[in-house]
Amino acid sequence: MPQTFEVNNAPLELLDVGELALIHSNNKPFDTWLLDTFFPRRKSFQKDVVPIAELDIESDIAPLVAPEVEGRAFDPRAAAKVDFVQPAYLKPKNQVTPATSWETSLLARLRDAGLISSINSLSLQDQYIIAQIETMKRNRDSIDNRKVLMAAELITTGQMVLESADYKRNVVSFGRDSEMSFTPETPWNEAGATPVEDIEAMLQLILDNDGGEGKIALMSAKVYAVLSSNAAFKEKFVKPYEGISVPFTPQFNASDKALFKGRMDNIEIWTYEATYRNKGVRKRFIPQDFFAIIADNEGYVTQCQIKNVKAQGLALDYFEDQWYSNDPSGIMMLTESAPLIVPSNKNGICGGSGFITLS
Repeated sequence: MPQTFEVNNAPLELLDVGELALIHSNNKPFDTWLLDTFFPRRKSFQKDVVPIAELDIESDIAPLVAPEVEGRAFDPRAAAKVDFVQPAYLKPKNQVTPATSWETSLLARLRDAGLISSINSLSLQDQYIIAQIETMKRNRDSIDNRKVLMAAELITTGQMVLESADYKRNVVSFGRDSEMSFTPETPWNEAGATPVEDIEAMLQLILDNDGGEGKIALMSAKVYAVLSSNAAFKEKFVKPYEGISVPFTPQFNASDKALFKGRMDNIEIWTYEATYRNKGVRKRFIPQDFFAIIADNEGYVTQCQIKNVKAQGLALDYFEDQWYSNDPSGIMMLTESAPLIVPSNKNGICGGSGFITLS
């Protein structure tokens, strides 16, 4: 149902948050490749914290019983240590200001849906509706951006540091073994480098620490350029295919999206060059000298309850509210979310920075 605001003593009928959410679902989604690839499972808790022991991060062993004895529940004394981790709490709030510029395709969709009357002459109400849609997208994209950043930090460092001017410093660590932080003795773009041997060592470290079997090699485009031109690497993974097939996809490295490059044995090779902007400064999600072998691609994006009375204690990916404010004067839109990124295997990643020397 429409939501009516009183602006300058006149009613202004705009879209409510439910209608806005439906329209938002037709927008081009934010790129969450990092989350979807390594943290594909979703779990919600109507609690203030994430109970780690309730996630499937360890495999139980079925209890032994005689055939004529009734079944037994899993022994809680043998279960994982019960840890409760506080999620990040995100509350982007922005003012809905009448739009003065817009996408023509958006106007056409709104006109076809009967939400605006014309695309040639837009009323103040039409401009507000466009601004509502754009503000919701901005809020939700900023939340998704933060979740991707948390995932990148967990992948690259084994922990997440949650801190801001309004949030007390909270270091979330899942106890990744220090051995999983790996840097080659000789950077791969220097004489005497042994990338094939280094990768073999990393694969063995993951196995030795119960991290599983390596599935994906994640790196920057610069690291890939060095690795793919290494003589020993080409001898092992390229030369055997000469005259049969091309093991790697010929393509330019410059891209703001994840690129699949090919395989070495059964391990997929991906480069990731995506960036984000924080306080006007553009930063990378993974460092330019980063490389990792990843076995754990079954992690979680968890969600805790929204601390807003109107949300009724529900755990939602996004909760929106909008209202008219006298100071600052205007219509405000708030989006709330309480996510936490959790690995399914703490030792399922081996890697780090320093794989190439940056000039």
